Amino acid sequence: MFQTEEYLLPGFAATLLFLLIDEILIRLRGERVTWFHRILILLTGLYMTEIFAVTLSPGSALTIPHSFDNINLVPFKVLKTAFSNPLNFWGNIFLFIPLGVLLVLLFNHCQRFPAVLITGAGISLLIEVLQLFGIRATDIDDVLLNTTGLIIGYFYGKILAAYVPFIRRNVGIFKRNDGKLVRKRHDAGGFASLTVVILLAITIKAYFLEDKDFLPPVMPNEITQKSAPAPTIAIHKSEEISASIDAKNAFLWDLTSNTVLYEKDSNKSIAPASTTKMLTALTTLDYCDVNDRVLVGKEVQLIAGDASRAWLNPGNELTIRQLFNALLLPSGNDAAYALAVYTGKKICRDSNASIDKALHAFLKEMNKKAVKIGASHSHFKTPDGYDTEGQYTTAKDLALIARELLKSDTLRKVVNSYKLSDLWLSGQSVTYYNTNELINPKSPYYYKNAAGLKTGNSDEAGSCLVSCADIKEGSYICVIMGSTKEGRWQDSIKLYNAIR
Repeated sequence: MFQTEEYLLPGFAATLLFLLIDEILIRLRGERVTWFHRILILLTGLYMTEIFAVTLSPGSALTIPHSFDNINLVPFKVLKTAFSNPLNFWGNIFLFIPLGVLLVLLFNHCQRFPAVLITGAGISLLIEVLQLFGIRATDIDDVLLNTTGLIIGYFYGKILAAYVPFIRRNVGIFKRNDGKLVRKRHDAGGFASLTVVILLAITIKAYFLEDKDFLPPVMPNEITQKSAPAPTIAIHKSEEISASIDAKNAFLWDLTSNTVLYEKDSNKSIAPASTTKMLTALTTLDYCDVNDRVLVGKEVQLIAGDASRAWLNPGNELTIRQLFNALLLPSGNDAAYALAVYTGKKICRDSNASIDKALHAFLKEMNKKAVKIGASHSHFKTPDGYDTEGQYTTAKDLALIARELLKSDTLRKVVNSYKLSDLWLSGQSVTYYNTNELINPKSPYYYKNAAGLKTGNSDEAGSCLVSCADIKEGSYICVIMGSTKEGRWQDSIKLYNAIR
C-alpha cells in the first residue's frame, strides 16, 4: 500500500539471522526441517516486514499518547464507510490473507483453527497497540478485518495442504520419537521470535530513515529568519462592537486599522478542523511553484473514511495551482496529503523519500511557518486538520494565518471563487464548488462583501468559518469556531453587520 522498499532489506537480513539461530537450535535439539520450510520462513519474514511497514509507519515520529481519544473500541463502525472508502475495508482484509496461508503451510500447530486464529489476531492486536505511539489511530475494526482475512487465508492454506501432497509432507518441524521422524505438535513458538526480530530490524532502520536533522533548501533571508525570534503581532484593542453569537470562539479583526472589534475565547486552544488547510497551502507556496506538476501517489489513501475529498486517485497528474483548487474549494483532505507529500520530498531534497518521511518533514516546516507568522499558540499534526490528539490552534492564530494567506494573490483568487473548473494534466475534467456559503450567490447566507476564506467541520471543532470581507473602506477577517452548520454563517454575518 505504501512505500516499503526501504524496509525489505533489513527485514530480509533479520530473517536470515533468525534462520541461522533457529538452525543451530534445531540441530542442538536433534530436530529436522525441510528446505521448503526454510524458504517459507524467509517468505514469512519478508511479508511480516511488509505488514509492519504498511501498518505502523515506522519512519514517522513516535509520541507518547496523552489520552485515549484516538482509539475506537466500538466495532463495525467501518461498515458505514465500506463503500465510500473501500481501500480501508478490503485492504485490511486482503493484507492478512497471505499470512493465514503461510501459517498453515509452516506449522503443524496452525493446522488447528483456534491456533492460527489466536496467532494472527495477536499480531493484529499488537499492531493496533503499537499504533498508539505513531501517526495512525487504533481501531478495533482493523483487528476484526485483519482476522477476517486471516480466516480466509487459513482455509486457502488448508486446501493447498489437502490437495498438494508435496506441501502436506513438508509442513512443520520434525523430531525423532522411537527412531521415527514425527511432526512436533507445538512447533509455532519460533513465529513469535521471528516477529520480534522483524520489529527490531525495521525500528532500527526507521531511526536512520527519519533523519531528524535534514537540511531544507535554502530560502531567501533564511539565515535572518532562523535567528530572529517569533514576531510579536501588535493588534490594538478598540471598543468592542455589540453582537450576540452562538459560536464558542470568535475573533473579528479590522485589518485596515489593525484593531480587534470582537473576540470570544479567542486565545483558548481548540481543534482546527479544515481551517488547517490555509497553512498547508502557505507552507506549500514556500517551496513549490504553482506550475509544478504533481503525480498523485498512495498518500491520498491515508485520509479517513468520512473525510471531505476532491476525489484524487493515485496516478492523477495535476499542477500545484490545481491542487490548491482541490484543497480550498471542496476542502479535499486527499489534496492536502498530495500537497504535503510532494512538498515534503522537496524539503528533504529527496524525490524518492517515503510518504512518512515526506509528511514528517512537511509538518515540521508547517509548524515553523505558524510560529513565523505569529500563530505560536498552535500545533498541527496533520495537513488536513482531521481531529487528532495533540493538534490545536486558537481563533486568534487562525486570523493571523488568514491574514498571511490574503497576501498571496494566487490563494486569494482561489478562496474568493465560488466555482472553478479544471482539466488535469492526466486528462480528467473536474468542477469544484466552494463550501463557503457566504460567497454562494444562490445561498440564503450569501454576503456580497465576503471574499473567502475557509470552512471547517469536525466532531471536536464543530462547524467553523474563517472569512474575510471588504466593507466600505476597511478589510476584515472574521473567525467563527465551535458553531453549528447554519450558525457559522449567521454568526459571521451578525458580526459583519454590526460593523456598520
